[in-house]
Amino acid sequence: MKKLFNLILTLALLSLTTAAFAQNGGGSADYKGPGTLNVGLTSGFGNYLGVGADYEFNLAQDFTVGPSVEFNSWNNYEGKDYTAFAIGARFRWYADRVLKITHPKWDVFANGNIGFNINGPDGLWWGLGIGGKFHISDSFGLQAIIGSGAQIGVTFQL
Repeated sequence: MKKLFNLILTLALLSLTTAAFAQNGGGSADYKGPGTLNVGLTSGFGNYLGVGADYEFNLAQDFTVGPSVEFNSWNNYEGKDYTAFAIGARFRWYADRVLKITHPKWDVFANGNIGFNINGPDGLWWGLGIGGKFHISDSFGLQAIIGSGAQIGVTFQL
């Protein structure tokens, strides 16, 4: 489990570090948020593993919102297995314009999610983080998020 956490953390830091090199002096942004389906593996830093997905709609300039679902599984300290299904909304603020990232392959964002945790230890499902996306093509890319949890996965522009 610790190796998985270290791998996720390393990939997230690599993505964000590389995003810093993608910056240039331009003032416009070219982010691909709205109309994107994001799917990935999630981790609570050794507390749980799962899979999550969200779809982004335009909320305002540089902001997206969309439905988000997640399925998690973990083992507590007493050896009892748990599974939980979470449903809610994920918000993203794309910082490309503010950070002057104009490279069409890179997006950098802050995100938060809020919702309901069904069958979990508490009823509230929430999280905060920062992330990045690398667009391999106009319709497919890779993403990573690090924060109160971690997610690494793929993104599809629909």
